[in-house]
Amino acid sequence: MADVLDLVARLAAFDQQRAIRHASHRQVVIQPHTLIICPLAMAGEDTAVHALAIGGINQPPEICVIGDPRQRDEQYALIAWLGERIERYFGDCRARSDFPQFWVSSSAAAGHLDILADRLRFTRDNAPIKRVGELLTYATERMPYAGQQALMTATGALATLFATGQHQGDDEHLGVFLTWLAPPPGLSLQNAIVQAEREVMGVKTDPEFDRLSLQPLVSAYDAAKKSGVSPQELQFRHQQIVGALSPIVTRIYNAVQQALRWLDQPIPEAPVLDQLRSQEANAFASFMLGRDAGAALPYRDGPKAAAFKIVEREHALQSLAADQPYGDRMAAARARSTGHMITGSVISGTSDREGRKTVHRLIIASEQVNLHLRPRDQLVLTSDPRMLMVVEDVRIAPGGTHLHVRIKKGHQAVGVPLPETLIELGVTRANWDMLIRKRGRMAERLTTLPWTHAEGPAPAMQPLAMPANLQAAIEALR
Repeated sequence: MADVLDLVARLAAFDQQRAIRHASHRQVVIQPHTLIICPLAMAGEDTAVHALAIGGINQPPEICVIGDPRQRDEQYALIAWLGERIERYFGDCRARSDFPQFWVSSSAAAGHLDILADRLRFTRDNAPIKRVGELLTYATERMPYAGQQALMTATGALATLFATGQHQGDDEHLGVFLTWLAPPPGLSLQNAIVQAEREVMGVKTDPEFDRLSLQPLVSAYDAAKKSGVSPQELQFRHQQIVGALSPIVTRIYNAVQQALRWLDQPIPEAPVLDQLRSQEANAFASFMLGRDAGAALPYRDGPKAAAFKIVEREHALQSLAADQPYGDRMAAARARSTGHMITGSVISGTSDREGRKTVHRLIIASEQVNLHLRPRDQLVLTSDPRMLMVVEDVRIAPGGTHLHVRIKKGHQAVGVPLPETLIELGVTRANWDMLIRKRGRMAERLTTLPWTHAEGPAPAMQPLAMPANLQAAIEALR
């Protein structure tokens, strides 16, 4: 059903022939000191950066263009130039006890930085270049974490706030996305999109431009360098390449700046961003402590490190999903459509003495029929999360669902809802600090590696007996 909401937003944008806002709050952090990085790679090369633009918000770009990125000395010179700026930026962030943030145009640019960091950090013959790869690794390794704020794509951030009337994959072209946000006057939207698509916004230049313009310039530069021409002649050849690539990389840089202006609107931030800032600051501080200690960044994680990372990613995903519906109307609507947030009215309630306690039970009638609930699930009152309820039964009823719950805590502070009261229930808010306890328990369990990760033959395993009641056995594990 959440996909239906996205489809409705895209249909509305298509009908209006411009992007529409589909979130009540901004979903991403914009660091005031953020660093915009726009790499341009050579065609046919995975990591060779030919041109690079870098700068801060509302600042002109610093641009570095090399003659031939296939020549290692020139490529290392560009990487060292980038490294000086990243090193200085990371140092400033540490001094402020803050975290750094990179912005790129699209997921293609983010993926390029990921590959670049992976290659550079294992450089053996140049320690400064290896250091650049290690620092880039902080941002690129944060990408798989839900809610990460270290390496941001302009297209991905815009999609959290605006919906276009096109396929989701087409949103990855930043120029096209910006065209949906501000269609040029006097031109149909379709024609404007066709024009925007001709402009390079990723990390690869246009093949026709490469063949007709760039390749002859690079070949002439290489030939001049091999023939030992004068420094003035070689500089002239280099400036021709600079003149060809600088406008392209500047255009990408300006597009990212424009995207940031669209995102930095006078709207409130999603409440979950405070937690995401804290998580990012802790991750950056931990990463830099590892750099200070000289901890190696392995090519492949060992069993224990891999287990920790998987748990961290799952924890981030679950915590973000739990907290997002609180504070954003669109996120709450998605939660209702998927059955993770329940609205209904109290139709009856009972109070029974069980030992020394009075236990309050409610039956809530909801028109929703796709509730993802099971007995023993816990829900909170969205208007006051102090009240915690435990699901005892979920029954299909005429016109919807009857939810049987037991109030676990909060009835004295909030009061027991009366019959005919309209209430809304949601999942319990995330405990972001729970990860510390999880890591402690995992460290104890992984003191001895399980046989699945240990060397040598697998031990003989005795077949387990099938439980008489399989469903009851599964429920007992919860």
